[in-house]
Amino acid sequence: MAPLLERAGLLEVVIIANEPGKQDEIEGADMGQHLARHGLNAEVKRINYGDLDVADALLSHAADSDADFIVMGGYGHSRLREFVLGGATRSILRSMTAPVLMSH
Repeated sequence: MAPLLERAGLLEVVIIANEPGKQDEIEGADMGQHLARHGLNAEVKRINYGDLDVADALLSHAADSDADFIVMGGYGHSRLREFVLGGATRSILRSMTAPVLMSH
């Protein structure tokens, strides 16, 4: 994975949230610091998704920022929860607009 990341001009750690974060806590900052310690150009961005679902907010941001590649964690929930609320992992795989690498 490191050679792939080293070729990137800019890495964005994107946090999709529907409520404001705490003032004393920046989610994803530890990931940004870890990437920076390895000499990678990384930015941490927090995006409030409002009326969009998480997958649409992520894909919209990827399109707006002209992303070439998406790396994300893939998680599953109970069938009932995914039926009622949907699932970001499944939605991304259905409608990805850029290559996606998922890790579980």
